[in-house]
Amino acid sequence: MSFETIQLPRDDAGIRSYLERYKAFRLLALKTAPAMFGSTYERETAFMDEIWYNRLSNPQAFTFVTMLGEKVVGTLTIVGPLPFSVEESAPLSNPWNSLDGKPPPEPSYSHWRVNGMFTLPEVRGKGIAKILMEKGIAIGREEAAESGKEFVMSIVVDADNVAAKTLYERSGFITIKEEPRSLGSTRTALLMKYSPDEPKS
Repeated sequence: MSFETIQLPRDDAGIRSYLERYKAFRLLALKTAPAMFGSTYERETAFMDEIWYNRLSNPQAFTFVTMLGEKVVGTLTIVGPLPFSVEESAPLSNPWNSLDGKPPPEPSYSHWRVNGMFTLPEVRGKGIAKILMEKGIAIGREEAAESGKEFVMSIVVDADNVAAKTLYERSGFITIKEEPRSLGSTRTALLMKYSPDEPKS
């Protein structure tokens, strides 16, 4: 059986056909690797279905899933365009908080944040994460081009998550900021910017 990576639809029937599988995968990801996310299993398991539905229907978010048969084995969401530049954001800022429905100031760029990137441990090493990243970058580029603005993309990763950091570097991202995950924490969050023409350090 082969893997298939698709963009989730935003129409009502399409959302409802994937909602339970997306929700189950997200909760499994939070439980499997809690250190990789800014949210928690305890927080999101309490979400009503309306919150999950709104995530998938949000016009400022594009979600991709990799399917193995009827099972979700990988996801990636890009959120934007955000009303601030990569350089103006902190590694631990939550991009969803900027989508409050208020008209943002009109920037000259189209900034998209990669969010919720995760693949199941048992399917890693098969190129799934690379394909998810390629699709996320491509849709961000398309949206920027349609708006006539410069394409900008960012992602946050733990400094000690070497595999993910390497994937993002190979996809064209460079680290521009870092900060502790929390006061007194030994974990460091890296803010990475999509800069495919910049030399890697």
